[in-house]
Amino acid sequence: MTALLTPKPAIALNGVSKSFGSTQVLKGIDLTVNAGEVLVLIGASGSGKSTVLRIMSGLETADAGEIWVNNIPLHDGRRAKEIRGHVGMVFQQFNLFPHKSALGNVTLALIKARKMSKEHATQAAMAALNRVGLADRADHYPSQLSGGQQQRVAIARALAVEPQIMFFDEATSALDPELVGEVTEVMRELAREGMTMVVVTHEMGFARKTADRVVFMDQGVIAEQGEPEHIFVNPQNARTRQFLSRVLEH
Repeated sequence: MTALLTPKPAIALNGVSKSFGSTQVLKGIDLTVNAGEVLVLIGASGSGKSTVLRIMSGLETADAGEIWVNNIPLHDGRRAKEIRGHVGMVFQQFNLFPHKSALGNVTLALIKARKMSKEHATQAAMAALNRVGLADRADHYPSQLSGGQQQRVAIARALAVEPQIMFFDEATSALDPELVGEVTEVMRELAREGMTMVVVTHEMGFARKTADRVVFMDQGVIAEQGEPEHIFVNPQNARTRQFLSRVLEH
């Protein structure tokens, strides 16, 4: 009888450490993310959560440890560039080109990096804009779009390359409160579609409703992790309780 092979996780961090100057921001992080899982990282500013995300996405290199993303060893500098096309990244700032329309912003990377023809790039970009509910705004420039719409264009730009994993680093924190919902709804829809997602956020409602697993980071370590109800209703770590009582009061 053949033993069933356990599928490898989409992301695996083993003993990952990182310092900036004399400040150690990550201290031996072990963490896995399964394919199709929505993992949400929470914690105070400076806890290390954005650094973890940037290391997973290949934007930052670790000082020690192993990082595997879709079986690519990011800790091997010769192989790290292979991650391109596997992942999409959405930042706090939208980083859109003001002189290009929504469509132009999404097609640019497809034409430059993917070497697509303008026709194919336009088709892919329109499909991505449609996914975020902005097909009717394709010819609008960033100055003609709300902050929430601009962030949805940024999500479409990341989706257009058909990534297997999406990273979101505080994607809603630059938005006015009334615009947050339209962006988190797009993120929820991606979760419903089965996209593997790693999200750094202060939106506790999103974390509670959408995450499969919540990781609470404190001073460069994972202090606690578990299903959202476990973390939000019955946290075991005193620092988790302290953090949640503070953020949920607001």
